[in-house]
Amino acid sequence: MDIKIRNIDLHKDIKGIRETHGSDDHWGSDEVCFESTQTALENGFFIQVAICNNKIVGHAEWVISDEPKHRFLYLEMLQIHEAYQKHGIGTKLIESGAVYAKDNGCAFLRTMPDITSGSIFFYQKNGFIQTKDSNNILKLKTTAESTKNAVCIDKVPFTVVKCLPFVIGLYQQASAYIWKVYNAQHKYDDRTVSSFRIDESYINIGAFSTFESTEQVSVACWSKQLSPALIKEILAIGGSLDYKYLNFCILNENIMQFNPFDYEKSKENDVFMERYI
Repeated sequence: MDIKIRNIDLHKDIKGIRETHGSDDHWGSDEVCFESTQTALENGFFIQVAICNNKIVGHAEWVISDEPKHRFLYLEMLQIHEAYQKHGIGTKLIESGAVYAKDNGCAFLRTMPDITSGSIFFYQKNGFIQTKDSNNILKLKTTAESTKNAVCIDKVPFTVVKCLPFVIGLYQQASAYIWKVYNAQHKYDDRTVSSFRIDESYINIGAFSTFESTEQVSVACWSKQLSPALIKEILAIGGSLDYKYLNFCILNENIMQFNPFDYEKSKENDVFMERYI
């Protein structure tokens, strides 16, 4: 099987990409897929497709996350057409990503596989190892207290990705990716996002407008230090926005900062995997 890997052609590849995702397609239409992909490219994503007999049979989206401690390439999405799986196409896309990572000074590749699909074994075969990191989602009730230091801003500046640790919002363990989710929305994105600065900390609070429940509200935060005082301020911001609850996705190592608060903890944890260059 002759497989070629190339960079995406935004104006020619949208239908092929959606066909590759099949029933897993999460865009819903060519227009939404186009806008989402264009926004990703404008924000530095590296997107490639795999071609077999002039047909798109694979799709991968990566982004460099240049964070205070590490510069790495994050694999946000990898999909192989159902009829072309188990032919080494995913491996070819990963190897192409590894070349891009090396050329751009990244120390390693990182991804978050879907545990339920069994893809963890695919990544292991391709040189990825599971890290010791683990995350938890904590749901906390907001407060009616007034915020002391919060300043509303248009959006979190992208420079924080490199300058400040990413401490809340680890639904995907890549600061640059989550920054894009909250701060670089396309016109079909149905999130309502509010942004704030508290001293040297930056916060996004986002809710999907399609949800009627105010419990589907999540936080992203970049800060030199996660502390109970900062969490208290964020809960007050959430209350000022009329949200009842906020969801905090954090690494287990930071859970002690939430000890002063009552919270509900999700029973599910994600797996993070890395492959060093």
